[in-house]
Amino acid sequence: MKIKLSPELSYLIGLWRKARCPDGVGVEGGKNVLEIFTKEVLDRQLTTSDKMLTGPDKVYFYHTAYRKFFQQIESEQLERFKYLNEYAANYIAGMFDATGSIDERGVVSLGFATKQDEMMLLRLGFQTRRRADRLIIERPVLFLTFIKNYVQAFKDHKVFEIIRTQERAPKKG
Repeated sequence: MKIKLSPELSYLIGLWRKARCPDGVGVEGGKNVLEIFTKEVLDRQLTTSDKMLTGPDKVYFYHTAYRKFFQQIESEQLERFKYLNEYAANYIAGMFDATGSIDERGVVSLGFATKQDEMMLLRLGFQTRRRADRLIIERPVLFLTFIKNYVQAFKDHKVFEIIRTQERAPKKG
């Protein structure tokens, strides 16, 4: 079985990477993350619904080929997601849906950030600064505009509506 990376699979791998559970291929977290992961896995036909397993705050399935593929993509993250394209946007959107936050002051951050995450974002042109294990995104509007079409957990956040409104507004000059 040959698995090919697609933008949609990139999203799933980003989500899995930040919310991974120790069992099979799956995620841990809140209800929203579990529902998104389950829907994406079933939509992509990675497994069938009868093979999806659940535990307290986690959902997963067993599939050796997908587990190895996800791990391979994760280890090649800096090479795979070095261009501002749909693959990188989906991957980062998945990571953001798993551990991202937008606080009431508009500060956008990514949790459980590694040095690799920091390097990947920097290569893509997104300046960050580290605060404990979080990466604070320096130019949040630019970052959120890049991932806006691919986020699922945050898609109804008011900041994305503001970004969409600004894009539709006629340019002056």
